[in-house]
Amino acid sequence: MIVGIVLIVVFLVVLFFGMPISMGMGISTLAAMIAGEYDFSTLPMLIQKGANSYTLISIPYFILAANIMNRGGITNRIFDFCESLVGWMHGGLAQVNVISSVIFAGISGTSSADAAGLGMVEIEAMDRAGYDRRWSVGITMASSILGPIIPPSVGFIVYASLTGVDTADLFIAGVVPGVVIALCLMAANYFIAVSGKVACPPPTRFSMRAVWRTFRDGFFALMAPVILLGCLFSGIVTATETGIIAVIYSLLASFIYRELHWKDLIATMKETVQSSAIIMFLIGMGYGIGYILTLARIPHKLTEALLGVTTNKYIMLLLIILFLTVLGMFLEATVIRIITVPLLLPILAALDINLIHFGVVHTLVGLLGTTTPPVGSGLMIMSTVAKMKFSDVVKGVVPFWIPLFLALLLITYVPQITLWLPNLLGG
Repeated sequence: MIVGIVLIVVFLVVLFFGMPISMGMGISTLAAMIAGEYDFSTLPMLIQKGANSYTLISIPYFILAANIMNRGGITNRIFDFCESLVGWMHGGLAQVNVISSVIFAGISGTSSADAAGLGMVEIEAMDRAGYDRRWSVGITMASSILGPIIPPSVGFIVYASLTGVDTADLFIAGVVPGVVIALCLMAANYFIAVSGKVACPPPTRFSMRAVWRTFRDGFFALMAPVILLGCLFSGIVTATETGIIAVIYSLLASFIYRELHWKDLIATMKETVQSSAIIMFLIGMGYGIGYILTLARIPHKLTEALLGVTTNKYIMLLLIILFLTVLGMFLEATVIRIITVPLLLPILAALDINLIHFGVVHTLVGLLGTTTPPVGSGLMIMSTVAKMKFSDVVKGVVPFWIPLFLALLLITYVPQITLWLPNLLGG
């Protein structure tokens, strides 16, 4: 127990003094190993072993594909098509915002790529049209959550590496929950629009000619998620191979549109290397933490403690959601996933909770954490993109917490929403 206390206390102290989370994980792990009198010379080997996984190879590919698409003109064409398709609804561009994120989610795999790339386009368009700026920023932040839920998903890849479940099954399982979340957000947009309490221009007229024009101009951009999901669902490629296809296709589409220059390509490579290195290091450190906690029998003790409170899996799921939500207020989603999943596995096994279903729930809870203060990595990204105060971004997101948490509860307590498609496809 002393090992666990030392790990947590040192980690919190390091974060308090403003050190990066990755360094905090490393220092706290080292301190715990010393407290438990373990051989800390094995730590570098543990980090390497944690990041040495075939499943994780796909992460840089999906990050690179998203970066290329943001710089290669694909993002703008997706938005234009969605505007022509659903701009006539109440809430107009706010609804376009959600649908654009649904399509872009089928390419990017991360919420940060959605928020930073597509978000810029969405906010500028809503500003020009006269929408309330807090609404624009709030729905952009909320819809970016769809990125890691609708496949492909970097979050699912990390979860699969931690649990041993099939990545393709997780990808397939995220489709219907992603649609449910999108519908909840669109319903919220509708009620905000008809309330008349915020600035909202009237809907535009539907034009089949505009739909055809934007579809024709953005054909190669719109085919990206169709090709990727088609390859994945058909079973002809693995999740890792899908990432490679995403990069190749994004390059071809960007060169067709002639908006990706060599300087842009070099910049995307640098961004990809930086993002991938951070994620891989966090995963490696997470493996070290998991190893130490296992030696100290912390997962076993936690399982006994929680099962002593309740053996009802529905109540247990609620307790886990509340626990993860609190963590999400302070930690980034990837860090939460790496630290908590190994701890929760014995509890999931004891209560016969499906790992595929829980993977979607866990990922969604972690993403909701990015929208909550005081840390909220997604809020920080959106504050930078929108050039708004952090507090104003929070106020814009608050109305969308309700539909997001309603969607979370629905997905949590109706497992068939998640499992229906994988079962249908024989997963």
